[in-house]
Amino acid sequence: MTAPVRAVAASLLNDVAQGSSLNKIYSRAERSVADSEQPLLRELVYGSLRLWPLYKGVTRQLLKRPLKTKDAVLEALLIMAMYELDECATPDYASVSGAVDCCEQLERPWASRLINGCLRRYQRDKAIFLESLGDSECAALPGWLHKLLSKSYPEHLDQLARASRQRPPFTLRINTDRISVDDYSALLTEAGIDARAAGTIGLTLEQPVPVSQLPHFHDGFVSVQDASAQLAGLLLSPEPGMTVLDACAAPGGKACHLAELGANVTAADISEDRLVKVDQNASRLNLSITSVVCDGRSLHEVLAPASFDAILLDVPCSATGVMRRNPDVKVIRRKSDTNKFAALQSELLHSVWKLLKPGGRLLYATCSVLPQENDAIVGSFLGAENAAHSMILPQKVGESTAYGQQVIPSVLGGDGLYYSLLGKPFR
Repeated sequence: MTAPVRAVAASLLNDVAQGSSLNKIYSRAERSVADSEQPLLRELVYGSLRLWPLYKGVTRQLLKRPLKTKDAVLEALLIMAMYELDECATPDYASVSGAVDCCEQLERPWASRLINGCLRRYQRDKAIFLESLGDSECAALPGWLHKLLSKSYPEHLDQLARASRQRPPFTLRINTDRISVDDYSALLTEAGIDARAAGTIGLTLEQPVPVSQLPHFHDGFVSVQDASAQLAGLLLSPEPGMTVLDACAAPGGKACHLAELGANVTAADISEDRLVKVDQNASRLNLSITSVVCDGRSLHEVLAPASFDAILLDVPCSATGVMRRNPDVKVIRRKSDTNKFAALQSELLHSVWKLLKPGGRLLYATCSVLPQENDAIVGSFLGAENAAHSMILPQKVGESTAYGQQVIPSVLGGDGLYYSLLGKPFR
């Protein structure tokens, strides 16, 4: 028996609000609803999270008194219902009645009148509620992050906020060893799929489609990968036969791209389960990649020193550059987390540097837009490691920084990734 989709969505949102990672809980919840309802579940959950700070500001005005901790799921339900009213094609009456019915399904029948009354007030006085929101709430950003972005990117703040509220583009990386970008674009046109160019080797679909509908997907002609993420392979630009380490590789999009470019790739990751995805992607693309399960901080103890011509170090980070893909960041991330990530990033960089051959190059990458995870890490490393030097990236990809370039996410463009290229001189 399948569960009601709105009740499942509200429960998922409440779990995230209590600190759970969406990636860890979503798949199981998705299996509990009917196949036909899964698109609505995804829309309600991901969409509500993208706008969570805004709607949370509205609930603060709607509720006369704070809900008890045990009833926090009702706030999630209210946020979800407001999102459905504003952003989904569902008729208003169905959105309201669906939310009211959820009260019974969530074992809180007493809340039916509360939810109904709040949603009717929101429909009637929406403009008044929105006008009363603070700057960070209007931007749909947590207060701490809005403050940091206002300081670091005053001229790009609106762009960053708008991008974080949108559905992410669906972009393909073309395996140009198999087919040219133009020829694959023609195949998409024949299949009735509209696409536009994204960088030099990518195509962004006007509307997402299941990968099963992509021409020759299972033959390895294309991979799904954001336009900014595609830059990693191009910036590291390995020559055929070079030994390359992807030190935090899962799920393997960048590792596979490096292998497509002719590199002999070793993919390392702390998670054995996630490394399986690397192997699966490599198999579909008919690529040979060596997998190593290891914490990146210990890689220099597991692999031979100075054994790689080039290294990609795409470190764990705050994910503030990919909030539209990981919208739970807006809910679960805290300012203090950036310090924890920074410490980890520094450890990883010092560890994998020992694996780079003299004359080699290391591409440091994050999906963060926060300077404390980017230039600050690289600058500190360069100050401590006399043998390292900053290199100019081979192409312009974003805003220039002291030690690299920052891609500013945009509604139609790529995600907010940071890249810095470091070189190790010959002895």
